[in-house]
Amino acid sequence: MIEILIIVIFIAIMSIYFFTKSSVNESSTANIYSAEYYRGLNYLLNNEDDKALKIFTDLIDVDSSTIETHLALGGVYRRRGEFDKAILIHQNLLSRPNLDKGIKNQSLYELSKDFFAAGLYDKSEKILLNLKTNKSYQDSCNEYLLLTYELSKDWDKAIDFSKSIKSDLIRNTTSEILISQYYCEKSLDYYNDNQLNKMITVLKKAIDVNKNCARAYKLLFEVNIDNNPSLAIDYLKSLVKVDSKFLLISSKEIVKLSSRNKDSSIDKKIYDLVLSASSTSLFSPDLYEFMINYNSEDSSEYVLKLSNNVFTKMYDNLYLSKNDNSSFQSDFLTLIRDNYLSFSCSTCGYTSKSHTWQCPSCNSWESIEPSTISERVTING
Repeated sequence: MIEILIIVIFIAIMSIYFFTKSSVNESSTANIYSAEYYRGLNYLLNNEDDKALKIFTDLIDVDSSTIETHLALGGVYRRRGEFDKAILIHQNLLSRPNLDKGIKNQSLYELSKDFFAAGLYDKSEKILLNLKTNKSYQDSCNEYLLLTYELSKDWDKAIDFSKSIKSDLIRNTTSEILISQYYCEKSLDYYNDNQLNKMITVLKKAIDVNKNCARAYKLLFEVNIDNNPSLAIDYLKSLVKVDSKFLLISSKEIVKLSSRNKDSSIDKKIYDLVLSASSTSLFSPDLYEFMINYNSEDSSEYVLKLSNNVFTKMYDNLYLSKNDNSSFQSDFLTLIRDNYLSFSCSTCGYTSKSHTWQCPSCNSWESIEPSTISERVTING
């Protein structure tokens, strides 16, 4: 009985010894890893990226508690444009055995963004297509896939994929607008290949998808300026009906329609359309000069329609008296004309001197709005 008691006591003492030794070793190991971790952060803060990357990569293999930090570190490298380092971090994470499924999906998603940012769209697409079956990543994968097709200019894939998405809004834009824009982009490819019939067919598909597709009407208007001016007028009417601001945006093309054809009946249709569709905020120096030349130096109808716009009166006075002091008047007219119109994105604030259908800064579609000098400049008195 005493012998059994002695054996039990011995086993208890040995268990306590080994447990204590194990705890001390684990604590010691943790301290080592903690020290390495902070040394890596110190390298990173001192812009010694290569040394930091080596430490963090080594730690991945031994310390699962730093995985989230590595994900964040990969994102930092990606934002800094060091895509190879971001890719290496996320690939190392994925090579870890027995990786938690949630962490694996997150690592795959981050890796797809690395490939996307690096312009390796085919690799990004492959990951995104597999990952989008996961409901947690479905919406963001759909957005990145569409951006992938847009940036790689694969408009057929963009159209087919947009049609497959069961959602009314994609990147805060309706699917109808996106698909119609993709058709318009595809039409430009046909235009560049001198396949005008195919271009027109595709533009009509854009209108079938979105009856208010201003871009399709604008392109159909422009492509008919030389060959079919009457049809061009019809498309111009449809364009202005969708949004009267296209009087400003397309003012140079409208003047081009007149100058190319030199047809009084066409000029009369342009004059009537501009007069009926114009409003206070839509004064255009280009259209003013067309209207005054059409009416033999009489701008009264057009100016009266836009009389509440102070720049209308200013431009009218300068134009009519330009011969009194030709150098000053001419320079001032040119200054107003060249700076009259600018464009800005209603989503991110990007500004430009020319109109685009997709913002090059935030990739939003149909977010670029015209802004006239009368909207940007306040004149007192």
